[in-house]
Amino acid sequence: MAFGPQGRLFVARNQGISWTDDLSKDDITWEKTRGLGQALFFNIDPHPTQEDIVLAGSWGNDLGFSEDGGQSIRSLHNGLETLSVLDVLWHPKEGQLTIGTIEGLFRTDDGGESWFKLPGLLTNQTITSLLQTEGNTIWAGAADGLWASQDYGVTWQRPESMPVATVLRTGQVTVADQSWLWAGTEGAGLWLSRDNGTTWQFAGLERLSVYNLLIDPNRPDYLIAATSDGIYAVRVLVQ
Repeated sequence: MAFGPQGRLFVARNQGISWTDDLSKDDITWEKTRGLGQALFFNIDPHPTQEDIVLAGSWGNDLGFSEDGGQSIRSLHNGLETLSVLDVLWHPKEGQLTIGTIEGLFRTDDGGESWFKLPGLLTNQTITSLLQTEGNTIWAGAADGLWASQDYGVTWQRPESMPVATVLRTGQVTVADQSWLWAGTEGAGLWLSRDNGTTWQFAGLERLSVYNLLIDPNRPDYLIAATSDGIYAVRVLVQ
């Protein structure tokens, strides 16, 4: 799920995309996006500021592209063709995006009109998750672990304190005014960094797969994790 810049909530599904503007109502009405109704979508990524532009990564239908705020969607193609796209990263520079696919990383500098594959260690990797953090560090969750790039994807290094395990999702949470990075793995639990990725520590959920992490909006000192064994919550003690 993802919110657009005007508050519209989008849901990526195994048969297309749905959206709603009715979150304030008791009886929520869901609309279905026209097009690609049989496609399996992994993620949905509205443009950070342009409410009409929505991208969605799919299985075998490359990038779903909407330019009417999610009312309709089509495959973007433009060199991606039948790729499976697992995540989309909007960069601060207008028109520049990086996508994680089952065949490595691809980037565009012209808003998706043309794409090029990033060379290097992740060329043939399955990239499950992308994140850009302070200092323009790019993080890539991959089949063989977590990778970081300080030069916009030219070179990559693995944090020494992280295990070599498939990273399913990466993100940031704010705990007591501190920004923490997190990485959810396949079968190796949750990992956290309190120093912008310099060091990582195991945070529990041993032998579980972790798919998402967020702060409880009603209890801001609680982390909530979506795992292969259901939902877990833990109170965080910040020193």
